[in-house]
Amino acid sequence: MRADRRIRAVAPAVIAAGGATLAALAGLTALAALAGVPAAAATARIASVHCPAGASTAPANVPGAVQWEFSQLGPPTPASPSGSTSWTRGAGSWTAGRAVGAICTNDSGGGLASRDLVLTVAGSSKLSPKITRLGLLGVGLVLPVTVSASDDTACPRGTTGSVTLFASYYSVHHDTVALRFAPACSDHDHSFTGAQVHILIASDGHQVDSAP
Repeated sequence: MRADRRIRAVAPAVIAAGGATLAALAGLTALAALAGVPAAAATARIASVHCPAGASTAPANVPGAVQWEFSQLGPPTPASPSGSTSWTRGAGSWTAGRAVGAICTNDSGGGLASRDLVLTVAGSSKLSPKITRLGLLGVGLVLPVTVSASDDTACPRGTTGSVTLFASYYSVHHDTVALRFAPACSDHDHSFTGAQVHILIASDGHQVDSAP
């Protein structure tokens, strides 16, 4: 495969001989342990709702699976009226129309109390290679999520939603993330784009041009 069609490294990604080993983005500690486990088990491992920090590896690579990871730090797009910011990150995998993984999100600043959610990713998921967003060609992934831990009383455990990722191809990158929830958690609906967003959607270390 030509070098310009190799999947980009993302803070950092490591392609090892004999297969792709994806090192996670900064800010994914404990998400690998949560990714792919049932919601009850994931929640049981969370001593508090505060999002973990640090670095970890993505879930074990399943043959033929698409690995996804992302990290975002900064205000939503457009910026929220309160001036709050968000740190949102996650990791998991996609196989045969189903996704697993975990996502953690923290809203803070702007005079608001810090709010934390842990989201379990599990269920039917849509992968869309070779789509165009913001004038760029890339791959989209819609992840089904359920709130498995929350310190926001207005957004209870069990609320469902979706997280939509778009990772552009080639050397010019403009990635986007969109979080959407059922009405109980609609205050957590956010969109992110620009340099603050880093997304990896890869299969065997390469960009995804077709659904496996």
